[in-house]
Amino acid sequence: MIHSAVLALAVVMGWLLLARLARTLRPRQRQRALWALIATGVPILGWLTYTCGPLAGFGFLTVGVLVLVRLPVRRRAA
Repeated sequence: MIHSAVLALAVVMGWLLLARLARTLRPRQRQRALWALIATGVPILGWLTYTCGPLAGFGFLTVGVLVLVRLPVRRRAA
């Protein structure tokens, strides 16, 4: 059971990394990437909740929503 929880957490960290990288894409590509992240994040959320419990699932849900909703940072002109 511990190996499954560690694997689930590793997949979650990979998903979060991809979500952060999606912010660097162009707007049209970013929209497609966000839908793909949502489609893959839901089963990952279920798996994490099943292996690590509802507290970990709720934490991942909160962090995932915050990462996806946050708008890309615009660079200021020098």
